Amino acid sequence: MHVVLIHFEKVPVRLYGGTERVIESLAKGLVEAGHRVSLIALKGDYELEGVEFLDLDRFGSDAKNPINALALIPKNADVVHFHLPVYEQECNQRGIPYVCTLHGNEDLNPQGLPKNTIFLTNNHASRHGRTHFVFNGLDASKAPLQKSDISKRNYFSFLGRASLKRKGLHLAKPLCRSLQVPLHVGGGKGLSWFNTKFLGHLNDDEKYKLLGDSRALLFPILWEEPFGLVLIESMFCGTPVFALKRGSVPEVLGGSGSAGLNIIADTVEELKHKIVDFSYEHTPEEYRQYAIENFSYKTMTTNYLEKYKLAIDRNF
Repeated sequence: MHVVLIHFEKVPVRLYGGTERVIESLAKGLVEAGHRVSLIALKGDYELEGVEFLDLDRFGSDAKNPINALALIPKNADVVHFHLPVYEQECNQRGIPYVCTLHGNEDLNPQGLPKNTIFLTNNHASRHGRTHFVFNGLDASKAPLQKSDISKRNYFSFLGRASLKRKGLHLAKPLCRSLQVPLHVGGGKGLSWFNTKFLGHLNDDEKYKLLGDSRALLFPILWEEPFGLVLIESMFCGTPVFALKRGSVPEVLGGSGSAGLNIIADTVEELKHKIVDFSYEHTPEEYRQYAIENFSYKTMTTNYLEKYKLAIDRNF
């Protein structure tokens, strides 16, 4: 099968880029499964092995016009996978089998999304009045497992855009003070004082060290999270997640917390009480195994191939 992936940003990237890393992982999975892959995007930081790159930069300031992306689609493509909302009428007029993954939340007019839209979890889909979803997946081999005793690690971690209030850093800091556990923050700038240490923007090695050396990742979000890649990255590293119950968090963490692997709470106060009582009885290997079983790039690839077949057969 010849699959065309389309994104209007740089792919791949060396520093943080959640959607971009998912696309890179999907491209790798498709190539390994024996499929031909073309990528239409802005020029990334390096090349993807086995992937044909079609550069949107050639269009200059008009690079993000969907019409230009459509013009680059090879005529022998079997299915086109947009990683953004697209003009459904244009695709239908050209007879292109396609799917579209929505990586964020569409707040204005979710019913105006293309019919062949795929979401990231069941929660994400149902909030937009749809049913089709595929869990994100990443390459776990890039995240080293930290095998040290989780209970003896000496800080909690926070990873995300610290300046966004919805990410909940302003809740994580007093929570850590009340628990008398230091907080190490990746993903933003700030003044390191009392028990909070800001590490700034991190590359992959720095990010995985932050996660792998921490007692738990704190995820006290205040919005309907579409997925939360950092959740699976933390578990890849062998580290639990303590999170508020918003958006797709329960699905990613396994309902009630995947048999006690993680903590999910409705309020910060409840989260605090659960952290105090948490036993840390599970090993780093158990966290990694759970994440690999549910969120590997190979599983994601298999699930997207099923959606591609629905699009090709016009059964979406």
